[in-house]
Amino acid sequence: MLHLAIISTIIVSLVSLVGIFTLAMRREMLWKTIFILVSFAAGVLLGASFFHLLPESINEAGIELAFQFFIAGFTSFYLLERIMRWRHCHESDCEVHPVSQLALIGDSIHNFIDGVVIAVAYITDVNLGILTTFAVITHEIPQELGDFGVLVYGGYSVRKALLYNFLTALTAVAGAIAGYFLVAERFLPVVVAFAAGNFTYIATSDLIPELHKETDFGRSLISFIVFIAGLLLIYHMGHFHAH
Repeated sequence: MLHLAIISTIIVSLVSLVGIFTLAMRREMLWKTIFILVSFAAGVLLGASFFHLLPESINEAGIELAFQFFIAGFTSFYLLERIMRWRHCHESDCEVHPVSQLALIGDSIHNFIDGVVIAVAYITDVNLGILTTFAVITHEIPQELGDFGVLVYGGYSVRKALLYNFLTALTAVAGAIAGYFLVAERFLPVVVAFAAGNFTYIATSDLIPELHKETDFGRSLISFIVFIAGLLLIYHMGHFHAH
């Protein structure tokens, strides 16, 4: 399982280089490109949380402890995102380099947690690990694009922004290794609940609000159908794994 988790986090880390493709791409075109993937990822993340991870944690750790760690996982990502948003400067003459450094620190922590979550998913079930990797990649694309923009705005050259963004992304690999070796079997149920809280926050606070920005009825309907497809895939995968 460890080798799969490492390979997956390396692939996730490579997503940080996506910024190079935005230099000649308009935001509207980029949004159209990832719209369907974001819809599917939101369904996968919520499905993984409520059909697979949380029930398994409740089964092993009990409902009270499982929900305590679920809430801890949710609020930890809320706090992390608040810290990352504080990096933006609203004054025209502010120093932007410290802001960019804060972004790098925040991203490193976030990516490390992503690595732990991917490792825990692989320990739980290989199929869940693969789907979790896909979901993480999808939600990382818009985040990494934003991070790249902040670094360039903060005074870094395009080359340095790509390099530093990639180096912070590699903390996901360290997270996977730490998650695999340091999460003892007796702690796995509460870590799984914590990961479920992470997934729920990403889906409900990051991905679904982005989908609400689409005003075209046809594309919104397609988005909803793809979202349901992600939920159903995880639901059936969970039942298959149970049997």
